[in-house]
This record gives sequence, structure tokens and C-alpha cells, in this order.
Amino acid sequence: MNPRRIRLDDHIGNTDGWFIWGGVNFTQSAENIALENTDRGPKLTAELHKRDGGYRERQGLFLADKIENRDGHLHFTGP
Repeated sequence: MNPRRIRLDDHIGNTDGWFIWGGVNFTQSAENIALENTDRGPKLTAELHKRDGGYRERQGLFLADKIENRDGHLHFTGP
């Protein structure tokens, strides 16, 4: 595994149109996935599939809330 990469699908899921930390495979139920550069660091955004078949309006998740760089290695700090 490349220490400067982290597979977001291993740590982020989708529950009824909301991002959740500690989930998995959010990309299987997301559209228009993007990363935004913000003052708080990178923000993952997407339109997420809901249980009723529709999509929730664009949701966002600040990656620095749970992912940190330790001496050049990216680490998930937990749900």
C-alpha cells in the first residue's frame, strides 16, 4: 500500500443519503463525487442515494476530521 494514499471507500459509507465515517463503499451509491479545497482542508462532496430511490442534495465531509498525515503516512483516526 502506498503510504501517501488512503482508500476512502474503506472508511466512508452512505446511510440513506448521508456520509458516515466508519462505513464502506460510499462510491457505489454516489453521483458527482468531488473534492473541494477549503480553509479546513479537503472536503469530499457528492450526491448520495437514499433508500427511497432518490438522491439527497449535495453532502460534504471534511476529510481532515478523521484522516491525518503522520510523518508522510495517511492514517484513518477512527469513526
